[in-house]
Amino acid sequence: MERRRFLQRGAVGVALGTVGCLGSGGEVVVTVSREVSVQPGTGWIREIPDVSDPGGSISYISRSQVPFDVYFFTNKKQMQRYDAYTNGEDPEKRPTGNRDIGRTATETTGGEYKASTKNDGGRQTIDEAGPYYFVLDHSDYPAAGGAWPSDMPKRRTIYLDLTVTRQRFGL
Repeated sequence: MERRRFLQRGAVGVALGTVGCLGSGGEVVVTVSREVSVQPGTGWIREIPDVSDPGGSISYISRSQVPFDVYFFTNKKQMQRYDAYTNGEDPEKRPTGNRDIGRTATETTGGEYKASTKNDGGRQTIDEAGPYYFVLDHSDYPAAGGAWPSDMPKRRTIYLDLTVTRQRFGL
């Protein structure tokens, strides 16, 4: 009888440990799922808190009928240089941000433009310390080299589905 109880408790402990490590997936710290409006010469910016300790991930899919760029700046100085440029200044450096996460939207076979994390919006690890800045860009900021306002001088509407997760370890 004692042996059976011991084995049952052991099985429950293993199951709970597995769920704790695999099942929770982490704590969602940012979620956006809506259309955003971006004026020419600017960017839509979302500040994201640091998720590097104990680890974090980002996933997004963004779509529009017109070209656009996505930037993922990994520190405040990069963001300040982007801000300076879009405010008409000429900063010495024009950082690209993390180009493994950020990218220029590409045209799909359906004729819309899409940018996403790898694997069609799958989770990607964020390796650097934050805070972070996620930008949907509609300016001539030259770092990505993609979507220029002269392509369409009007406001751009971009649908964004963004999730940032902080990992949780232990029970």
